[in-house]
Order: sequence, then C-alpha cells, then structure tokens
Amino acid sequence: MIRTLLLLLSLALAQPALARDQKAEIAAQGDLWNAAYSAGDWAALRKLYTDDAWLMTDKAPVARGADAIIVYLRRFKDQGATVAFRFEPEDIAIEGKLGVLVAKYWMTAQLPGKPAIHTAGRSMLIYKRKGKGWLLWRDMDNTAPDVKPTPAF
Repeated sequence: MIRTLLLLLSLALAQPALARDQKAEIAAQGDLWNAAYSAGDWAALRKLYTDDAWLMTDKAPVARGADAIIVYLRRFKDQGATVAFRFEPEDIAIEGKLGVLVAKYWMTAQLPGKPAIHTAGRSMLIYKRKGKGWLLWRDMDNTAPDVKPTPAF
C-alpha cells in the first residue's frame, strides 16, 4: 500500500518536469529550424517536418508535404536573397502526442539590388511526437498588428 502511494506520488511529481522538458524540446525546434534555414541546409530542414506537413503562410497557397514546403522555403535563397528570421515563443501546450507552439516572428528578406522587406506576425506550429523527438506537422503564419516589423535584428 505504501509503495503504491509512493509510486503514485512520484509519478504526479514527475509530470510537471516531463511537461517542462517536452516544452523545451519543442521550443528548441525553432532554433534548429532557423539554423538549418540560415545555412541553406535543406536536407536538415526537411528532417524537421513530417512527410504530411502543411505550411500555411500569409497570402500564399498551402504547401502540402515536406518536399513542397522545402521548395517553397528555398524560393528566396535560390534567387540570392539574404533572409533572417527571429522567433519568440509565447505559449507551448502539450496534449498527448501533439505539441502546439504559438510564437511571434520577425523576418527580413532582401533580394540582390532590391529594398529589404520586413514582416512580422504570429506562427502557430503543431508538432507531432515521433519516437523520441518532435516533428513539425502544421505551420500557420500570419501578420499581426501587435507585432511590428523591424529591421533591428
């Protein structure tokens, strides 16, 4: 009886730590994504997505499938653009094998000989637990009036 109570108590105490660890894992995915994108490492970036992932960006048709997402994401870099992203997680929730991250984002893109484009908004990223890691399954970005574009980063 006492062993059972101690086991239940230890499980109850372990849950918040496990949730914190999983949230940290999901938050770290943004850094991995940014590093792979910045380096133009398309193979590494591809590995961060599920095969059936969707990318839904502001004012663009949905890109369905990880390979289509990579084609979409390469479009500026393949034209010689410099692109910089910054993400700032605002909320992370875990429900079973799904993790949801809401983040502010800022992006600056500049094609050679063109003025820089600055945009900002929010992303809602839904991750699926695969094995011991998290893969990006759904990514929706939109501009938001309370997140201001800035050339500062």
